[in-house]
Amino acid sequence: MLLGANGQNIYPEEIEDKLSSLPMVAECVVIQKGEKIYGLVYPDMDACEKQGLTAEAIKDLMEENRKTLNLSLPAYEQLAGIKVMKEEFEKTPKKSIKRFLYTDEEV
Repeated sequence: MLLGANGQNIYPEEIEDKLSSLPMVAECVVIQKGEKIYGLVYPDMDACEKQGLTAEAIKDLMEENRKTLNLSLPAYEQLAGIKVMKEEFEKTPKKSIKRFLYTDEEV
């Protein structure tokens, strides 16, 4: 759980569920930097390659995904930005993302 600027409880898993259902998102983690919330996204690289998307086109698509997602979220849960990750997230043996490794990620 994250704590919003005005004391609201923010549950990153709920935002991640919505974000992961958007186009070309394979995996994602939601982190907090100061008072802002950011999404870290590993794109579905196979699908991106099939569509011939460049790195810049993937970044643009993720920005569109962010705008779409923010329309369905309350103001205090909206993402300030999305960072496209070049590698898959590190996982536990049970295949859950080790989210604590990404809290200091530069966005």
